[in-house]
Amino acid sequence: MYICLMISVVKVFNTLRDLCNEDQRGFITPEVFNSFSQLIQENVYEKMKNDLLNTVRLRKSNMDLGGIDSRYTDLKEVMSDYIREETFNTAVSGSSFEKPHDLDKIISIHTEADKSDVRSSDASFQCDIIHDLEKISMLVRSNLSSPTEAFPVALIHDKIEILPDTVSSVHLMYYRRPTSVKGSNELDRNSFPNYTVSSSGLGVDVNITRNFDLPSEYYDEVILEFAEMMGVRLRDPMISAYSTQEQAQS
Repeated sequence: MYICLMISVVKVFNTLRDLCNEDQRGFITPEVFNSFSQLIQENVYEKMKNDLLNTVRLRKSNMDLGGIDSRYTDLKEVMSDYIREETFNTAVSGSSFEKPHDLDKIISIHTEADKSDVRSSDASFQCDIIHDLEKISMLVRSNLSSPTEAFPVALIHDKIEILPDTVSSVHLMYYRRPTSVKGSNELDRNSFPNYTVSSSGLGVDVNITRNFDLPSEYYDEVILEFAEMMGVRLRDPMISAYSTQEQAQS
């Protein structure tokens, strides 16, 4: 079971419906809402990463409060929800494997080799990650720096290729891109936020509807992104009022 903070797609839809009426833009349909939802989630996710980078700069400038009031620590914790680990058996998949479909950024790649071939207590080695095909060609041809089981290399292109191809398994740690949340706490890696009305036309179809895979503190950002794309003129106080009201009802 995956536990995370999420933003209710129903609350976002209801807020936008009310704001559209307030701005005399008419009624927002589920179809229009769903056509924007994935792109808006991506935009907010990019803002989250930028927020983290800005706190890193503040920390280096000694402007971050630190301790329990550290914004840097808070955002690191938020982004930790997007860290995922996967293990690939290279004996089955060969020396290369497909990138995870929700891959955003690779954190590290470790390989495991046959202990009888490598002098190591755990036989686990971190790969040197390379994106340059010319560089990897030079390494492979070199007698001094050619990849070995103790010093493996991961070539990142359309796939992830491990050199040498004699390792037994590969452990990948990476930041994933947001997808959606089923119900209130189950990650759905194969769908994106959507608001679906039941076949009877009454209420929401909870089996199909998916929530935003974003922290609740970015609720206002989601609303602002929707409003900008739909051409609704909003003022920050109006957003804050709706946000406070929705959070009070949760």
